[in-house]
Formats: sequence, C-alpha cells, structure tokens
Amino acid sequence: MTLRSALVAMGLSVAAGQALSQDVPLTEQDILTQIVGKTIEWKMFDGKIVNVALAPTGKATVSGAYNDVGKWRMDSAGGYCTTWNKAPMNESCVKLVRRDGVLVSLREGAVRASVVSAK
Repeated sequence: MTLRSALVAMGLSVAAGQALSQDVPLTEQDILTQIVGKTIEWKMFDGKIVNVALAPTGKATVSGAYNDVGKWRMDSAGGYCTTWNKAPMNESCVKLVRRDGVLVSLREGAVRASVVSAK
C-alpha cells in the first residue's frame, strides 16, 4: 500500500467515524411532540413496513407486517420501550436519533428502522 492510499483509507475511516457521531438524539420533548399521538410508518431493517402508534395513555399498537398491541414508556436514554402482548414478555427499548435528517430507531447501536411518514 502506498502512502497516498494509506492516507486516503485513513481519511475515509475518520470521515465514517465523524458521520456516525453526527447522530442527533431526540429529547423527551421531541418524542412527545413528534411521535406520541401519531401513527408512524417505519421501514424496518429487513424492508418490511409497520405502523406504530404510541398513545399518551401508554397504549402501543403496531400494524402492517406485524400486528400487536401492548404498552410503552419513555426511556431515559432518548427513546422508548415497548412490551407487546404477542411477543415474548421482554421489554424492548430503542433510541431515536436523526441521522442525515432522517429519524432512525437504534437498538444496541444498530439501525432497526427509519421513518417513512408520520400522520
């Protein structure tokens, strides 16, 4: 590897690291005004589309590629947690961030879904 190609590769690595650090977490207020009380159409990491509605009462519904009802709560890590009736009784939490202007859902640092629309 030449010095030039090594520097280019290093620059790309640094740029990629900076791109990831540009994630802007949603605040609790953002979640309350942009997510809660609306039906959010999510494109899942596997390409399936689901509609998620988080009611102010704590009720959660999902429809589309997966259908269920359950409950949700705010998570202090900048996201929310759900427990679904049909799924295993484990609570599942996601962090919500804006990445390149798109709202995405992260679980354990990996993108799980991105918002298609909010109604």
